[in-house]
Amino acid sequence: MADQEALRHSRHALLDGIDDEGVAALQAARVLIIGAGGLGCPAALYLSASGIGQLHWFDGDQVDATNLARQTLFGPDDIGQLKVVAGARALRRTSPNTEVIAEPRFVDTSLLDAAIPLADVVLDCTDQWSIRQLINARCVAHQKPLVSAAAIEWSGQLLSVDPRQSEQACYACLFDPQTEPAAHACGAYGVLSPLVGVMGCLQAAEAIKLIVRGRHPGSSLPSAGQSLTLVELKTGRWQQVSVARNPQCPVCASQRTNIAQPKS
Repeated sequence: MADQEALRHSRHALLDGIDDEGVAALQAARVLIIGAGGLGCPAALYLSASGIGQLHWFDGDQVDATNLARQTLFGPDDIGQLKVVAGARALRRTSPNTEVIAEPRFVDTSLLDAAIPLADVVLDCTDQWSIRQLINARCVAHQKPLVSAAAIEWSGQLLSVDPRQSEQACYACLFDPQTEPAAHACGAYGVLSPLVGVMGCLQAAEAIKLIVRGRHPGSSLPSAGQSLTLVELKTGRWQQVSVARNPQCPVCASQRTNIAQPKS
């Protein structure tokens, strides 16, 4: 690393489990982020600041005045601009060594099938049930790690899925694709601004660990367990709920024909 880059990432290099090789792994990594809202902004900011080599970013939406309280890459001058374009511009100011590929489009199957195989890890920063399920299904199909988060009102949830780990549940194991919950748009229910920052930062942290474990075999980072993280900021409560793979999952069961049944 050049002296300035070495200095910038020196605090990560000091961490047990990351070190210089882990920093180099992050600099060689490619992260796919889908969504440039309250989750996508902090996730992209902290990943780029952490030295991720390339961020591939999808969102077809434009900046609105109601976004500014929680989508902190944007300011009043960005209203009406495409989110990923304005976001990429902000990231290039703070982290010029991260290549940001901004695609102002909403994803579909063909776009995901082109982008996911190139990524080390995928971040689902969207707020639509059908898109969440689609992202999960394509990550399972391409055997790529996925970090999914959601936030509404005072509550957030986080799930990290690594389809390469045979015992891990996918998003559809926990949330049946055929049973869509009632919509909870933040425009109707509200959302605490710092909550989305917390959840987006948790996504970035999970992505960093997945990358370092995958690209730095000598890392002392422990193997990932799996749980659903529930955050409730009105009371300050955090919960870790153990999750199990569903052997009848409509998404991942067919991808895992050689996997033993989970222990009872």
